[in-house]
Amino acid sequence: MALTVVSKKKLVGRWAMRFNTKFLLVFFMFLMLGMSFYRYNPDTGQWEKLDGLNPYGSAEGLGDSVSGYCNKSIWEINVSTKAKVEIPEFNFSKIAVPVTSNIEILPDGTFRVPTHQYAEWKIIIKISSNNPIDNVVVKDTFEPQLGVQDPPLYVSQGTVNYTYGPGQMYHTYITWIIGNNFSGEAELILKVYTKLNPGGKQEFTSPGTYYLNKGATLNYTIGGTGYSITTGEILVIAYGEK
Repeated sequence: MALTVVSKKKLVGRWAMRFNTKFLLVFFMFLMLGMSFYRYNPDTGQWEKLDGLNPYGSAEGLGDSVSGYCNKSIWEINVSTKAKVEIPEFNFSKIAVPVTSNIEILPDGTFRVPTHQYAEWKIIIKISSNNPIDNVVVKDTFEPQLGVQDPPLYVSQGTVNYTYGPGQMYHTYITWIIGNNFSGEAELILKVYTKLNPGGKQEFTSPGTYYLNKGATLNYTIGGTGYSITTGEILVIAYGEK
């Protein structure tokens, strides 16, 4: 019996030595290659290298949305009426607020309006940062059925540029340039409304589901590395007779 016990102890000791040797080998290889951290991307099925141990933040959506945690390098939030992002560098939010009384907000956050009636929203975009960030630019696009007032209702800092195209029923492209060394808070408020089509009829002229907005993209740079945040679409259901 004593010989059996001694034999087990020897086996355990040998296993422990082998484990320690392998652990030390892996540890030294890790040090030689440098510490790298990865996150798994379920969309691509690949592991993506991170800049540091925890470059993550939280994404929160209101309405028909998906919330959770993701890598700060690229954010995509499926959202209807509101998108909010909180990460170590800054906060970024976009909200669509109805102005006219004929706009209904459905439980999933989608807007509902009657056809052939004027409807108006305020789009409020806010950015705040505790630490300076560079190359801060927000880009947004609005559908041909919609007009966007130029100049905006309010902009706290930076410049807002408008471009249009193509055709008579054109998209409106908004570029809000804040620039370098941004910290503190900035806000942009846009007036968005249904416009008249070339035939003089008030949009929306046909029942269906339309995009009030396909999403705003915020680009910025930290330490020479560029990042972006993209909010999801805002939907409008038009109802009534053609």
